[in-house]
Amino acid sequence: MKEKWEKLIAVFEKLLMLYQEILSLSVQKQDILVQNNVKDLEKNMKQEENVLFQVNRFDRIRKSMIKDLAVMYGLSDMEATLSGISQVADQDSVSNLNDIKNELQSVVLKIAEVNDVNKKLVEQGLLIVNYSLNLLAQSSVGPTYHPNEKQSLVSPNKALFDSKV
Repeated sequence: MKEKWEKLIAVFEKLLMLYQEILSLSVQKQDILVQNNVKDLEKNMKQEENVLFQVNRFDRIRKSMIKDLAVMYGLSDMEATLSGISQVADQDSVSNLNDIKNELQSVVLKIAEVNDVNKKLVEQGLLIVNYSLNLLAQSSVGPTYHPNEKQSLVSPNKALFDSKV
């Protein structure tokens, strides 16, 4: 019985390490986005993809182990959660799981913060690319409202491609 709890704790520790790696990659991505380094961005995203694949694999293992423990203790499907099985675990296991859970929550919050900044950096980059494309295409944006609605708002020197796509 104790062995199953130790395995579950080991799975949670592995998940924590993987999420810490995601946080590290997200911080690296932030620097890469600021430097506008496409090659390193591709490398970073491949690394993230590999780590996320591992997270998915360990998360399936975690769910399976929690379900097994719930069945072992005669808990319902609704109780097959970490908090549900924690009610029947020994104090050491509960303490370890809670510590890991708290660290995991902290790391996930940090990832969310860093990803929010990364999202803003990507949006700014896209605005710059759009602006540059518009300059290259020599397109000009007409007024959004014109008193004579029948008059065309398309500029006569429209480029061969639509730069907003």
